[in-house]
Amino acid sequence: MEKQKFSFTVYHADQFGKQQNCLYPHEGTATTAEELKPLLCNDHVFIRFRGNYRSKSNFVQAITATFDCDNDHSDEPSEWIKPEDMPVIFPGVRCFTDTSRHHMKQKGGRSPRPRFHVTFETDIFTDPENYAAFMKKVQGMYRFFDDGALDAARFFFGNPDAEIRFFPGAMTLTEFLAEEEAARVFAELGESIPEGNRNNTLYKGAVKILKLWGDTADTYQRYLKLSGKCSPPLEDDELERIWQSALKFYRGKIACSPDYKDPTAYNAPSPVQWEMPIPFEQTALPEFPVEALPTTVLDYVLAVAESTQTPMDMSTSTALAILALCEQGKFRICGKADWTEPLNLFVVIIEEPSERKSAVIGFMTKPLNAFEAEYNRQNAAELEASKMNKRILERRQRALEDKAAKGKVEDFELEQLAQQIALYKEKMPLRLYVDDVTTEKLTSVLANGGGKAAIVSAEGGIFDMLSGIYSKNVNIDVMLKGHSGDCIRVDRIGRNSESIMNPALTVLLTVQPNVLSGMMQNGTFRGRGLTARFLYCMPTSIIGRRKYRTEPIPAEISGKYELLIRNLLEEEQSPEPEEITLSPEADMLLESFSAEVESRLKHDYADIADWAGKLVGAVLRIAGVLCRASVIRSTGFLDEPEPLVVDEQTMQNAISIGRYFTEHSKAAFSLMGVAALVKQCRYVLDAICKSGMVEFTRRDIMRQCRSFKTADEVQPVLNHLAEYGYIAPRGNDAPAGKGRPSGQVWLVNPCLYGKVS
Repeated sequence: MEKQKFSFTVYHADQFGKQQNCLYPHEGTATTAEELKPLLCNDHVFIRFRGNYRSKSNFVQAITATFDCDNDHSDEPSEWIKPEDMPVIFPGVRCFTDTSRHHMKQKGGRSPRPRFHVTFETDIFTDPENYAAFMKKVQGMYRFFDDGALDAARFFFGNPDAEIRFFPGAMTLTEFLAEEEAARVFAELGESIPEGNRNNTLYKGAVKILKLWGDTADTYQRYLKLSGKCSPPLEDDELERIWQSALKFYRGKIACSPDYKDPTAYNAPSPVQWEMPIPFEQTALPEFPVEALPTTVLDYVLAVAESTQTPMDMSTSTALAILALCEQGKFRICGKADWTEPLNLFVVIIEEPSERKSAVIGFMTKPLNAFEAEYNRQNAAELEASKMNKRILERRQRALEDKAAKGKVEDFELEQLAQQIALYKEKMPLRLYVDDVTTEKLTSVLANGGGKAAIVSAEGGIFDMLSGIYSKNVNIDVMLKGHSGDCIRVDRIGRNSESIMNPALTVLLTVQPNVLSGMMQNGTFRGRGLTARFLYCMPTSIIGRRKYRTEPIPAEISGKYELLIRNLLEEEQSPEPEEITLSPEADMLLESFSAEVESRLKHDYADIADWAGKLVGAVLRIAGVLCRASVIRSTGFLDEPEPLVVDEQTMQNAISIGRYFTEHSKAAFSLMGVAALVKQCRYVLDAICKSGMVEFTRRDIMRQCRSFKTADEVQPVLNHLAEYGYIAPRGNDAPAGKGRPSGQVWLVNPCLYGKVS
């Protein structure tokens, strides 16, 4: 193959096939297929990451965009896309293709077929969100690209057998898309063309119109329509001269090019390729950044996800709460001189029934249950002796009170016994967490647990308790103060007074969406800040893709996880929590993140400002949890442990997790109620299905749905239905102006009637 003049930069690892690896320390640049091949043998990325550590938060720069083409869109070989099709589909765009590991092999129950990657040169991207949006835009235009491979921290498995093809071109993909878009926009130009720019603007417009529509009478009418934008108008002979010049350039330079696609074929309406519509509630949410977890925890959560065939987000979010449960009350993390945070967390995972929530919690809490049972078994005699001593003191108290009533007791005897009773603290069995509990009982659990408690439940019954299902009164104080660490004082008739100075409560719940919706719609919960204290996780279901035969959790991996949990639980709790500090680099990262969040509170985060206002504090807590969980500390009495300091990478990991929970929390808060637009969409869909429409116009909908009074009320609903795949416009003619004309015909997705085209 002829060597090309352009180059591509690759960052590659030392191994291949390692999904958990995030480090790509080697950089190489290639200008030919021969130079590129050795760079693609190991796992690699085309994005530059800070410290060569792959994660969205480390995104520095991308000047290429790589897409997957697995040809899963069709089982018909004649419809498969091949590497040699790229210069036809993207004429003049420089790129290269490399075949993937599964090229022409059986994969996922599908027959062997071309499977390859396409890497285009693009403009420079320095923001991962913009980059991901660009990738999504391209995939939306070219549906044969895999829609599940658009992440801004994507890596590619190495393939020593890759077949590589370079394709020359004068344009980047960004320039190509801009030109295509400009051609359409220019033809619909809605502004006037001022004097001084008329000739040049009309000439360029005429060329673009010819390129897009060809040399036809209709094209000339488009040109005349464009000329009507000139202010003041041009003379007819001047308009004709400009047209002829553009026509000459089109015929001599564009139409004769071998890469030029005939406009007749280009503009011919193509049949709609129907797919199942997207549910209105469905949103594309990021996956948990597993690389941010300590290695021991990372290995275990991946093994649990494989064994239970559950979304990885479920086990990772659970693990974070379990670590917080083990560390709460023993540590505080210092953000700055006058600001510290405890390490307890509130985490809620939202999943439908049959998602194996209980199985995941069972695996993650297994070491807790074992530790608790072992502790209580080893201390059974001491626990029983403590109960006996308490009963003895109580009997002595009653006997002494009877004697005192008869005047037969000296004052010093009463004072001595009163002091013994006041100082006596019954030794309670270890209880690391509770499940079904009332708020009143939870206060006692906190008091008996030395100020520490946790709720771990695969159901959301606690919200019913908090709502007052038994007492008919909303009581959430213990939850609010348990999260923040504020003193809890309870004085009620019929109960002993309880005072908990530094409570630490961790909550881990897995609930169904309807439970969360009820929680979000409770005005007291949100008004008093309960909903703002939770970290929300909404995993993408894998039901329908779960395997029966799975890999069991390796004993070595589960053993290391159990050792870590035991090490955290065995650490003694001091009268004052140990303080975790920040390195200067971590401090700067947190300051920068705080400034970013603050700047977005009134705009991007306006709908969840109450939640986002606590985000920086949550990230600081997560950093502390990760810091302690990253080491195994000696629990010997004479051992002096090393001070815990959050380094730059740990803070970066905590921020990555914070960004993950931000996106999921935004989705969770949207469950507060169905948006008015979605309600209108359901109203229109119901009318379509009841009437059996297969196609319709806007006027048809207004006749069926009398609640719409104007066309402007209907159009956003139709646009939304089209965006989600329920309907599609018939034909390719793009209308001028805003929206679509009232005569536009819309086609109905046959899936609504149980038919798949």
